[in-house]
Amino acid sequence: MFKLFGRRRVGKEMRVRSRSESAHAVRPSTVRIDFLAPEPERLIASLAAFKLEGFEYLTRVLADIDDLDEQAHVAELAQELYERHVQLREAYESAAGRSFADTSIGQFEARALWGRLQPALWQEAVLAAYLVDGIAVDFSKALGRGLRLRGGLRQTFGDRPEAKHAVAVLAAESERIPWMSDRLALWGRRVVGDSLLWCRSLMVLSDPVLRALRDTSLHRDEEVQQVISQIEAVHGDLIAAHTARMESLGLTA
Repeated sequence: MFKLFGRRRVGKEMRVRSRSESAHAVRPSTVRIDFLAPEPERLIASLAAFKLEGFEYLTRVLADIDDLDEQAHVAELAQELYERHVQLREAYESAAGRSFADTSIGQFEARALWGRLQPALWQEAVLAAYLVDGIAVDFSKALGRGLRLRGGLRQTFGDRPEAKHAVAVLAAESERIPWMSDRLALWGRRVVGDSLLWCRSLMVLSDPVLRALRDTSLHRDEEVQQVISQIEAVHGDLIAAHTARMESLGLTA
């Protein structure tokens, strides 16, 4: 398996508050949008591409981190993204019967998402990797809720890196640099819109729904409005979970 750095224990463990401890505890809606899902293999391929681009996004900032302990934590986070890419890639190849290298599914969208999130600081890249991956996984689970995922796909489907590496690094940086928390809070709010655009790209939407999403001034018939209302309800769940993650890092969402 790919390794950036050897496993190591650095400093004391940072604790992430549970969702029930958050001031805005997440209470997911019962609305379902899995009727908008693509084929399972397509969804898995899109997530595999997303994880690979996220891994590359993080590795580009490793050289900018001076503290070796913090560099090791960020490397661990990147490694976990890569490991999940490998799991998804293998699951796709098993289900689809062809090589992941031979498909372009999800690659343009994933590259566009991470490409729009250009950090001015390496700390912003760490926060983006943690928060954007959270939104992506939550949405993919909602979208794939009713799909018949073969073999070990379902377990891989909702898997994501542990929070401890991002928490350890960002907590240390916020303590070391007085203005870092405010800067990261602003960046954390910034990544939501681009993340939701990526989520939209996963859904199989009719032309009337797409037009209505792009132009809110257009008239919507009852069927289109119902679909959009369901999408917006799930978006509300994503934002609530995002807020909880921000708060677990001591950031104002």
